[in-house]
Amino acid sequence: MYSVISPNLSRVKGSLARTMSSLSSGHVVQGACWNYSLMKHVKGDHTHTSDVFKAQVVPRENAHVDPHVPEWALVKKASNFEYITTNLQREVNIYGLPGVASAQCFRKMYEKIDDSTIALEWLDTTLAEVKYRPDIRTYSIINAVLKAAFTSCLILEDYKYVNTDYKPANILLSNINTNRPIAKVGDLGLVVPVGELFDAQPYAMRAPEVFLGEPCTEPSQVWAVAAMLLCWIKPGLLGAWGSPLDLINEAWSMAKIKRLFPQWEIPTLEMVKEVPALQAILPFDGETKKVDMPQQLRDLLRYILVPNPKKRPSASSVLASKEFRDFEHYVSV
Repeated sequence: MYSVISPNLSRVKGSLARTMSSLSSGHVVQGACWNYSLMKHVKGDHTHTSDVFKAQVVPRENAHVDPHVPEWALVKKASNFEYITTNLQREVNIYGLPGVASAQCFRKMYEKIDDSTIALEWLDTTLAEVKYRPDIRTYSIINAVLKAAFTSCLILEDYKYVNTDYKPANILLSNINTNRPIAKVGDLGLVVPVGELFDAQPYAMRAPEVFLGEPCTEPSQVWAVAAMLLCWIKPGLLGAWGSPLDLINEAWSMAKIKRLFPQWEIPTLEMVKEVPALQAILPFDGETKKVDMPQQLRDLLRYILVPNPKKRPSASSVLASKEFRDFEHYVSV
């Protein structure tokens, strides 16, 4: 059981403090490594299923001075809903994989405080909170995001796992106003064994084969990374945005993919195919030319976003591709 102590009641017996059932700003959470003073509730993209706080790391009194103690951390507490607690435990288990724990592409987990609470590395912002702009600094961020995301895919593939929750809010960023931005993948509660989850991934990032009833596999997460970037650059182009009725969100999302990639072989979506809002969507090259972006980035996204998972490049192929090297060169010039 974690201990939550109000700064003004620090002398109150621990048993009383431990009866507090929720977290709030101003409390101090006692961890095994450090204490965490909760400073601010983090809202994120409003899809959080846990209470999430920015916290100041407070070294223990009389503790050995550690130069590596971070200034800030993120404290996450799952609610009592069983599936949410399961996701948090799944995240702890994934961080237990040596390749994940040591990799720079994942946000670090500092410690498990109790069965429903963990402390993680703090980064300044997320991709969802950054606006796309056609400038070299933004392209440097994109380059860092692609490297981190596809490297994370490679590491998970080694363990036969896939991340089914790539989205802009789960890409953590720091140093975005420099030429060396830092990008890391966070929120690993929906990292699962290959082939285990069906009907997964957010609509805008969902791979074509997953819409057609196949489980999430390695090619599915490759699609998700590129789709995440495309829908960040041009919001609303993918997913259920603009759908007039929740009941057709899935069909609406599929129709958008079909408009962008007419070669995708799927049954005709009669209920939405004639809707003017969808008819206005051009094939991929036409839509991406509506956005100010370098040709190298357009070529890279086209290379990755192959509707047929058997023909889609792997994460390692993307990182080794001419298209990725061309984009890197463009960023570095």
